[in-house]
Amino acid sequence: MYCHQVLEICVFSSVFNMGQSSSKRNHNCKKTSRGIQQMHSSLETIQNEHDDNLTQLTYPIHVDNNLVPGWINKSQFLEILSDNVPEFSKIENFCIKPASTAGENYSSLILRISIDVKLTDKSIKSMSFMMKVPHESAKMQQMLKTVNFFTVENATYTELISKFEDLYKSIGMNIKFAPRAYKFTESLKKEPKLANTVLMHDLCQDGYRNVNRLECLDVEQSKLVLRKLAQYHAAGAHCRVINGPYPELFTQPMFGSNKERAVSILEGIMGPFKKMFLEHLYFYKDGEKYSEKFALLFSKMSRKFLKLSTFDPTEFNVINHGDCWINNLLFKFGSKGELIDIIFVDFQLPKYGHPSADLLNFIMTSVHIDHKLKYFDYFIKYYHDQLIEHLKLLEYEDRLPTLAELHMQLYKYGIWAITASVMVLPIVLLDQNEKTREYMSQLYTNERYKANIEQIMPWLDNRGLLEV
Repeated sequence: MYCHQVLEICVFSSVFNMGQSSSKRNHNCKKTSRGIQQMHSSLETIQNEHDDNLTQLTYPIHVDNNLVPGWINKSQFLEILSDNVPEFSKIENFCIKPASTAGENYSSLILRISIDVKLTDKSIKSMSFMMKVPHESAKMQQMLKTVNFFTVENATYTELISKFEDLYKSIGMNIKFAPRAYKFTESLKKEPKLANTVLMHDLCQDGYRNVNRLECLDVEQSKLVLRKLAQYHAAGAHCRVINGPYPELFTQPMFGSNKERAVSILEGIMGPFKKMFLEHLYFYKDGEKYSEKFALLFSKMSRKFLKLSTFDPTEFNVINHGDCWINNLLFKFGSKGELIDIIFVDFQLPKYGHPSADLLNFIMTSVHIDHKLKYFDYFIKYYHDQLIEHLKLLEYEDRLPTLAELHMQLYKYGIWAITASVMVLPIVLLDQNEKTREYMSQLYTNERYKANIEQIMPWLDNRGLLEV
């Protein structure tokens, strides 16, 4: 699955074009200049949101305090503090401000809420939360009726993550997959808008941070992510065995059961990316060599993507993170710079299915180009070893997936490698400081992406992933 920023932003236009006839959609597709302008606007929003994170960043953020919704106030947090802070007395100081840059088209606004809590012994305890809220535009409200990311993310934290972590606690392992999330109850009765929010512990307080996405990850960093991913997947698979099937929220098709409508939405999402990539193939070494293969593959991509998005009950399935890439990973380092732990954030697209979605998306977007292809099979073997180890630790009762099966299914689900390389990687590798008037043309022509895709294309071709 590619980054949810791509999905969320593009869904806006797709949802609002669904009422139009197919002939009008085809007519609009022919209007190249208009389509490119729309994509430019969407991609600029995507790039901005890629650089907004739930933790401190390595560069300054310029925020607009006027973005803070007026319906959020400190009284709503009294129940959160009363339930979670021993000896809570009262709120001494309350500060709320955006943790992301201004932008009308963002799918959500990230707020940092800093609170000084007075305890019964008169001491002060400082706390910090991160809160995701939707923008109140008509488009956003319409999108939430189609895909409510806030409902999904809250359910993931409260119904899945806590269970996964408890499974490991039961065997004496303290494994954290995500920041702790909090639920409003009494405050929700007075302010219904709180239902479409996600409130989390601010992991900055615990020393977690992002790493530079432009540099991607080295081998040891990648292995730590794959280990945590294997632990997460093992828990998801075992939880299914002991608790029964997952609710439809995590198994149903993202765009509903109407296949033609879903294909139309996917075309609205993928179309501009596919078009621009094909137009820029000549920039790359031997790019024209792959032109016909990409064109044919792209013509079938939406339907293939949709088909493979539905889980196969005969395969080994897990709860995929759904958006596993470098900016959704928070790293913790020791005093000597050693890597201690990673934690996942942003659970707006988890789906039950084969783990290849997370594996291909992570490796193709987040591992440095010097390692992602050279050590690809090694990474898969390392992940599989960790997966089997933790399935056994959890006393998983179903048949264990073999390494050979995993490799074969990675071929079956190879479309994830294509979408990651063509639609996500160019955004990941574009420096925010390069956002000039030529910003969009640099998406597929900047030297970082060029160096990556020139190695990735023959790798995809040699593995047969460009064949329809």
